[in-house]
Amino acid sequence: MLEVRNLTIAQGVRPLWQGLSLTVKAGERLGISAPSGHGKTTLGRVLASWQPVGAGGQILLDGQPVPEQVKGYNPIQLVPQHPELTFNPYRTTGQALWDVWRPDDAMLARFMVKPEWLGRKPGQLSGGELARIALLRALDPRTRLLVADEVTAQLDPQIQRHLWRELMIECEQRRLGMVIFSHQQALLRQICHRVLRFGEMQPVTGVLAESAA
Repeated sequence: MLEVRNLTIAQGVRPLWQGLSLTVKAGERLGISAPSGHGKTTLGRVLASWQPVGAGGQILLDGQPVPEQVKGYNPIQLVPQHPELTFNPYRTTGQALWDVWRPDDAMLARFMVKPEWLGRKPGQLSGGELARIALLRALDPRTRLLVADEVTAQLDPQIQRHLWRELMIECEQRRLGMVIFSHQQALLRQICHRVLRFGEMQPVTGVLAESAA
């Protein structure tokens, strides 16, 4: 289970999140909706230890504090809104994937990744193709919590529906927790057990609104 306790994140002198507390149980999908510029991307980076907590608060996984610098594989994986930024442009996407784990052909097919894409470098693939490879890379069996930041925004609706169905299966079969950031309210209602909505006012303290999906 993920626990966030009294987390405060600032950008310069401007607080993005103040006193934020939330939990995500094993196998639970938590949706977070907020306006652009509210700090969703920054929150995702902090949860996945891509940047330090900074101003204050605590993040725990299964009751243990998450270190700001994780040694070895990080069980909290982030798939960012712009996945092309996470690939080395000089290496193939297959090398980037296989550095982490080697999904079989069935897993590639489930997440609509064509094997020939893995022999190409990031600049030779579209944003949507890279998004699928980045998502697959983050689904290493060691992952306990997946943070998805608008991960299907670059994909057409039919592919989006297929990928979310597969992600929901992964959540249920392996008790994978998910934090899902999206502007699409309808999507969050359909795929999440709970949705937290944050409004325009700054700073935000705690949860402004919560609805059960």
